[in-house]
Amino acid sequence: MYFRIIRNDVLQSKLITATTTIFITVAAVLITLATVLSVNLSGSIDNLLEQTKSPHYMQMHGGEIDKERMQKFAEGNQYVEKYQISEFLNIEGGKIQVGDYTFADNVQDNGIAVQNKEFDFMLDLENRPIQVNQGEVYVPIAYVKEGLIEVGSTLTIAGKKLSIKGAVRDGQMNSNFASSKRFLVNEADYADLFSEGTLEYIIQFRLNDLSKLNEFEAAYRNADLEMNGPSGTLGLFKVINAIADGIMIAVLLMVSVLVVAMAFMCIRFTLLAKIEEDFKEIGVMKAIGLQVRDIKKIYLAKYALVALVGGLAGYLLSIPLSRRLLDDIKLTMGESGKEGFSRLIGVAGVVLLLILILSYVYLLLNRFKKVSAVKAIRTNGSDEKISNRKPISLRAFNWLPTNSFMGLVDVISRKKMYLTMLLVFMLASFIMIVPGLTYQSMSSDSFTEYLGYGQMDMMASLYMDEESDMHAKLLETKLASDEEIEAYNEITTKPFKVKEQGDTDSILTIELGDHNSFSVEYTEGKAPIKEDEIALSQLNAEEYQKKLGDTITIVQNGKERELILCGVYSNIFNGGKTAKAAFTDTTTETMWRSYFIKLTEPEKAEEKLNEYKAELPFAKIYNVSLYKEQIFGPTIRSLGMLAIGSIAVALLITGLITSLFIKLLIVRDKKEIAILKAIGYTNKDISVQYLSRSVIVLVLGLLAGTLLASTLGPVLAGLMMSMMGMTAFELSGSLLIYLGCPILMLLTTIFTTKIVNKRAGAINIAENLKE
Repeated sequence: MYFRIIRNDVLQSKLITATTTIFITVAAVLITLATVLSVNLSGSIDNLLEQTKSPHYMQMHGGEIDKERMQKFAEGNQYVEKYQISEFLNIEGGKIQVGDYTFADNVQDNGIAVQNKEFDFMLDLENRPIQVNQGEVYVPIAYVKEGLIEVGSTLTIAGKKLSIKGAVRDGQMNSNFASSKRFLVNEADYADLFSEGTLEYIIQFRLNDLSKLNEFEAAYRNADLEMNGPSGTLGLFKVINAIADGIMIAVLLMVSVLVVAMAFMCIRFTLLAKIEEDFKEIGVMKAIGLQVRDIKKIYLAKYALVALVGGLAGYLLSIPLSRRLLDDIKLTMGESGKEGFSRLIGVAGVVLLLILILSYVYLLLNRFKKVSAVKAIRTNGSDEKISNRKPISLRAFNWLPTNSFMGLVDVISRKKMYLTMLLVFMLASFIMIVPGLTYQSMSSDSFTEYLGYGQMDMMASLYMDEESDMHAKLLETKLASDEEIEAYNEITTKPFKVKEQGDTDSILTIELGDHNSFSVEYTEGKAPIKEDEIALSQLNAEEYQKKLGDTITIVQNGKERELILCGVYSNIFNGGKTAKAAFTDTTTETMWRSYFIKLTEPEKAEEKLNEYKAELPFAKIYNVSLYKEQIFGPTIRSLGMLAIGSIAVALLITGLITSLFIKLLIVRDKKEIAILKAIGYTNKDISVQYLSRSVIVLVLGLLAGTLLASTLGPVLAGLMMSMMGMTAFELSGSLLIYLGCPILMLLTTIFTTKIVNKRAGAINIAENLKE
């Protein structure tokens, strides 16, 4: 019996059934994708770091190294399980060539290395440590993904030709967000090329107790060991590997939650429309003695089937989609070992969605208790449209055409019924605007302010060596005399001991200089100006448990110095643990110098970069726009595709909801439409009235959605980015998005309303005026 009822109902209400199924399918697809990708990304990163045996603490160092002293420190530290010093031979990008492409414009520090013996292994695509034969080379997986290098071709390094045998998975340097990339070669080839590069050491430790990482890091820095270069920890390696896919998954999760919310509103729409169509039948069933619970079972049976079909279809559709997205994660980091588990989690998410849907339908069906059998049989529909408000005077709106006025009156009179449609339009506009703004913000020039660097055209870095002071003078002389340089700023990075509760227990890396020029974005407070002020990165503020106005004590030249916390900012580079201060220091050893450069003509950045590289080969100089494109380009493009997908979903929802709502209204208003036609209103007049209702509700929904996007949107975006280390992230507005998205929704609503309005013209006057 249920099967026959459901079959007949589906045949009679194809639009309602199809719309409900589509909503549930989309919600199921998004939920499954978000859960499957999250679980697999986390598993792949953990597996990669485990199989590469990535170091728990790493310090890069350029210059001489005292290996005997390092050995003594490692043996004397109770937390060290293993340690090693590996070599990274930095090769100038112009000396690396594959086919016609050279790495001269590549912003990464590219170099060659040999396979490590103890840990920090470089793996092949089967996640096995690679053994390289002479004349062969394994290249970074990031370059293979980007299509810069093809396996099987020939790579030339400083004139030496090497056969590319495969790609390298590197626990530390896999991601674009890692500033260096290692090409793996044989020891004999490494020796042949040694004179062509600049040697850097990678000092690495694995601990017997990972919870003691902070204590170990403090002990390393307190021992005044080599640290002329960036450092990193296992936690940082996880963040770096996760950030690109993590941002996309976070946005996908946000969209999926909103689509689920709209799915529930769609179900409310479809159910109300169906009840309206079946009003007389419901009255008949109550009249012949059927209990409310029995009538509810009939409707529940249909929605159970629709939910099951939609959930199953969504899950099945998510499989090829997730495979395509997972292929990218697998290529970069390998198998997660949790694919089966992630599928189970995806199924659990879909099952939970279906349970919630059926529970919601059951609650909505309680309105059957209010249905009078006699009234249902005698009337065409429920009386929800009746309003007790006083009539609205036409004179107050004499500037408005009569048909538009009648649409406005209906919206005001039946505002409770229009509320659901308003909420759907509001969420649809939110779904369109927020991902678009996120993409716009990440692709804007100001995005670097959330990463720890201000807006600039070029950046130059000098790491310390015996000639660093002379190199700094040469660079500063060049900058000062160059008329094409609008402004530049020098920042010197130095390590200072921090004194907490009477003990020297940690080292704080402080950037000294003018921080108002090329300023970053501050989560709280402002940049340091006075000699006794300091700003901390978010990670350092949390680690030291400091708030604005608190003091932190450092040791400078053997004396304690109190600094007041004036600002907190986000930073994902240099391990995310930095500080900014304005005091002067001439005694503490310098780790590196950075120069932020603004050009009078930014479009000449590439030309100026080549000039500086030729004249100042000792400095690491970057074109910031190129740097951003190469580091963030893939992530930004993924966000762009997700933003386009969100717009498509929102427009689909807008069209479906509009068609459903107009259909519901026409079903409810058959008698009123017949009266209007009988007294002389044309089909065009009636169409304008219904179009006015849709547009009025849409405009209100767009206003509310835009307001929500500009208030709640930045909070959600900031929360997503804070998971990746960018705690100060803010959405930047875009007139194109704020106006373009509403215009698309308006056109979709008008088009859909005009199509569905044809049903009103088919209403028979005599039939619908009968008592």
